[in-house]
Amino acid sequence: MSEVIKEPRNGCALHGALQTVQEIKGVVPVIHANAGCGVIHYLANKGTSGGNSSYSGLSIPGTAIQERHVIFGGASRLREQIKNTIKVVKGDLYVILNSCESAMVGDDVDAMTREIVEQGEPVLDTLVAGFNGGPYYGYEHVMADIFRTIDGVKPSEKKTDPYLVNILGIIPGKDPYWQGNLEEIKRILEGIGLKVNVFFGPYGGVRDLINAKNAALTINFSRWGELPARILEEWYEIPILQRPSLPLGTEQVLDLATAVAETIHIDEERIKSFFGNEEVYENDLLLRAREDLIEYDNSQTAVLVGDEEQVIRLGRFLNDFLGKEIKAVILTDALKTDEEHVTDNQELLKEITDSIYITSDQKKIEDIIRSEKPEVIFGSSLEKRIANRLEIPVVETSYPVFEKLILNKADAGIRGTISFMEEYITVVNQYEAEKRKQLLSYVKGEKGGKLWQEQSQKRSYSKKLTLVTQSQTKESLSARM
Repeated sequence: MSEVIKEPRNGCALHGALQTVQEIKGVVPVIHANAGCGVIHYLANKGTSGGNSSYSGLSIPGTAIQERHVIFGGASRLREQIKNTIKVVKGDLYVILNSCESAMVGDDVDAMTREIVEQGEPVLDTLVAGFNGGPYYGYEHVMADIFRTIDGVKPSEKKTDPYLVNILGIIPGKDPYWQGNLEEIKRILEGIGLKVNVFFGPYGGVRDLINAKNAALTINFSRWGELPARILEEWYEIPILQRPSLPLGTEQVLDLATAVAETIHIDEERIKSFFGNEEVYENDLLLRAREDLIEYDNSQTAVLVGDEEQVIRLGRFLNDFLGKEIKAVILTDALKTDEEHVTDNQELLKEITDSIYITSDQKKIEDIIRSEKPEVIFGSSLEKRIANRLEIPVVETSYPVFEKLILNKADAGIRGTISFMEEYITVVNQYEAEKRKQLLSYVKGEKGGKLWQEQSQKRSYSKKLTLVTQSQTKESLSARM
């Protein structure tokens, strides 16, 4: 029996494929679907962080198929739309995205694509009808299909570069900080002497797709890059370095560099020099926040809500560096039936907490948070409602994030450590300041001295020095001084 999901935060496979190719410079998406598919995707994401890509909303080329196309087939309409799009919209690569309607009526999208390719146009397709899965499915399958077919429409000689790496597993849009995180990983890898294909954003593009086969290594930072990484391995013999999450902090980044050095020769002195400078930089800025981290009670228990990669990345940092107690983690990108995958990272997740939940149903998420009684939530804007009811702050780290523009801010790597700490401390301190303001206003409107004394003793309004529970944070910071 099907299950109703309240306030789902994830769209369909078509939406995932669309938001992926939208962020590849030089790629023009063509949707073979009804007029509503692209518009719904736009409406669902226009209020979230990140702004709009070059092709979004009503500017996305599409067939806008109608009832007659569903009844009699829409192949001829697709042929017409592809030709018109190529005439009107300049692009280096055109990617046709299938839909539920065209898949159900059996439109031969592959045939239409081959017809246009034979005419010398750079067109490829991906059959990611929405009912096949969620946006994560769309990301991995459109990337896999591109790697399978790009050499047929953009042929080039294979020439392996011993210092070139591919970056996969960071999904545009589904990670609010995707662009900043990609730039940070690129900065770090180039800092130790490597070249990087990031595919997305201002530093990516069609040239990276073409050049992917020449890489010496593919680094995959989440489960959702496994399929395209395997395609590159099977077709071009490019080895895979599988990581459970993006690194956060100098220690984790150094661990990544060490793992990369097992496959690609990197000068040890260059690694030592780069990370020596990075550690000085990170330590100097983090020590400026020592009073907030040690002397004040900055919410000691937490619940994490988000993609598995984000949960592992932030959970390990909160545990290892800040000494926070993670009451529970809620994975929003995995299916209940996906027990085998969860087991793959079970050990890492268990190091963070024993309470692991898998759901994207907002009601269930709120029920879990309510039962765990955390002091802070790391999640999305959707968790603000339950946070307000529980009178606790929420740090927005996962999709969707409303009312905030995030362009190239990172929460991974080394620079991401600083920006994550800035966001966390700012949110908590602003929340506490607002509560104090509300308390003062309330007390001023009451009579009697006892009321002030009683209210001021409440833990939620009075900071307590709890150095025992914060010993892990104190030790971490003391080691840096």
